[in-house]
Amino acid sequence: MRKIGLTGGIGSGKTTIAGIIQEMGYPVYDSDAAAARIVNEESDVKRALVDAFGEEIYAATGKLDRPRLASIVFNDPAALARANAIIHPAVTRDFHRWCAARRAPLSFFESAILFEAGLADAFDAVITVVADEETRVERVMKRDGVPREKVIERARNQSGGDPARSRFIIRNNRDDMLVEQVLHVIHHLETWQE
Repeated sequence: MRKIGLTGGIGSGKTTIAGIIQEMGYPVYDSDAAAARIVNEESDVKRALVDAFGEEIYAATGKLDRPRLASIVFNDPAALARANAIIHPAVTRDFHRWCAARRAPLSFFESAILFEAGLADAFDAVITVVADEETRVERVMKRDGVPREKVIERARNQSGGDPARSRFIIRNNRDDMLVEQVLHVIHHLETWQE
């Protein structure tokens, strides 16, 4: 099984691409959803987050107080690095367990911060989804109902992938033919000889 990273900046449409890939019958691991589950269910991860950030990081319900954690790490690179050092390895372990339960020739790992998290080398190939900045901003404004400035601020906190280090680029602007691009990439991945 080949493991393929799928990334792209906010509003690039990587989730749309992931949906097309799933429609084609390939499994796609949603790292954001997995991380949200892991921080609430895995006792070793919960313990490490409490040790790093204090008991108040979890609400009385036992669920991670995500806004509180976000406020701690937002402008503190050292705190963000501590949180990532706890969460990213747990997500990576979960992904490998998830892959072991699949029988597909290709499995995909969707993550907006694949390069920032230092995970790119764990994959046989990386696909980066790109779109023009204005297209991305408009999509997120419409999707999330947030003002332009907020979208731009959020975009600054993500690199948006690293096309130069990606094996494949999918362009997702208004007139781009997505299905054809995905079919082209899948064909190359299925027939790729090392």
